Amino acid sequence: MNPTALPDRAPATPARALPAPLSTWLTNRFLPLWVARARADRRPGYVEAVRQDGLSLPAQPRSTLVTARLVYTFSLGHALTEGAGCREAAGHGLAFLLDACRREDGRFAHLPRSDGGPPAAEADLYDLAFVLLALAGHAGAFGGDGTFALAEGIAADLDGRLTHPDGGYHDPGVAGSLRRQFPHMHLFEAFQILARLRPGTGWERRGAAIVDLVEHRLIAADGSIAEWYGPDWHPVADAARAGCEIGHQFEWAWLLHRHGRTAGAVRAADLGDRLYRFGIAAAAIGTAGLGGPLPNAIDGAGRPIGERRPLWPLTELLRASLATEMAGGAGAAEAQRLADRTARLLFERHLDPSTGLWINETDSNGRPMGDEIPLRVLYHLVPAFAAYSQAREGAFATDSPLFDGSGAPADRRHLASDPRWL
Repeated sequence: MNPTALPDRAPATPARALPAPLSTWLTNRFLPLWVARARADRRPGYVEAVRQDGLSLPAQPRSTLVTARLVYTFSLGHALTEGAGCREAAGHGLAFLLDACRREDGRFAHLPRSDGGPPAAEADLYDLAFVLLALAGHAGAFGGDGTFALAEGIAADLDGRLTHPDGGYHDPGVAGSLRRQFPHMHLFEAFQILARLRPGTGWERRGAAIVDLVEHRLIAADGSIAEWYGPDWHPVADAARAGCEIGHQFEWAWLLHRHGRTAGAVRAADLGDRLYRFGIAAAAIGTAGLGGPLPNAIDGAGRPIGERRPLWPLTELLRASLATEMAGGAGAAEAQRLADRTARLLFERHLDPSTGLWINETDSNGRPMGDEIPLRVLYHLVPAFAAYSQAREGAFATDSPLFDGSGAPADRRHLASDPRWL
């Protein structure tokens, strides 16, 4: 698509219909629009946010984290379609990631070089997880021994200086003894892909260690996972860091379900089910289905924290519901209905199909908040749309190593509803 022809209508009143077929809209409309926007300022790296009219913000900085997220997203996009410009977009971002986002010692940086100077602070564990995911995604879509070598270099750091005696990894970006769970979640995501691409080279072991961490350190009796922990993985008492994010509950849930299927790890699927059930209860999703916007986070008493209601937890609810549906059992039918309702709500409340723009946050009453659209959210949107398209349309039956390898034949519903994205 010609970047000069980008539509500029803001999604102040989102269209009410889920595009049909969603897979065609995703590959022919949504991905080409965002490939163009991501490179609209013609600078190295990606545009990281646009205005509500879709135009880039002036003098916008770059970051290692968002660069890595978008390299992964566009690599996945190429596995869905070769006609949206995702190959070039992924390569453009990877070049920036491997150049401007690395320090002289070879480690990745938290922020890229600016004005030719060297990057300073080392990448934190959250950055590093997405760098590894970007390398895995790019290798899965395009191959490349050099990409795998970089991933192995990160693995050596994880197995060595970053290994924590109480499980999980040290975080170079967090001062003191505090620890965060969500970088481990994205490391788990990358480990799963790399285990698929290079079996028997240690990635399965690292993934199993994350499952151990969830089972024995992170998950509470009620099925919740906190955001912040102390050095021994006890949740912190600090009220400002207490509570959990709803989106992370669902994100962990589908990752654990996927690991359960692809690795035959029944305990992982059981953990995923516990996390999903807690997330449903915490978000007050009852038998009547999804009502108001999902809270971003809840406190220890289950009360929403603040007014923010971002879009992205809905995408993770969608993926977790598809995974729960695929798992079968007593909750499968309800999960199927919830997945369908969530997919519709993404467009009813947030997305404009004609422009591909979205309302990124609302308040608890559904009123839009903020005036920027962050491109990092593409990491949530593209896989969620792809998984739903595969489940309901039998789309994307591909042998790409970014998938589980079986595809999703449209004439076999029990396989077509399998959102096993690797």
